[in-house]
Amino acid sequence: MLNIHLKQVFYTIGLFLAASIAGLWSWNTLSELFNWPPVAYRHVLAIFILLIIVKWSLFTRCRDFKPLSADNPEHLHQ
Repeated sequence: MLNIHLKQVFYTIGLFLAASIAGLWSWNTLSELFNWPPVAYRHVLAIFILLIIVKWSLFTRCRDFKPLSADNPEHLHQ
């Protein structure tokens, strides 16, 4: 069990590093073409962290949402 979990953690870290490096490379390539300011790696990390925070804040509550309706009698027993 620990091996599978550790393997998944390493895959996630590797995917994050690959995506952030590809994002940095693509932005800096486009910045040369369109005269945009170049970006440092710390800016890419900040953007990814901001996207993760937005995802967690907007979409984790939707999973536990149970509407109050006549079709869902669970709200009567709370």
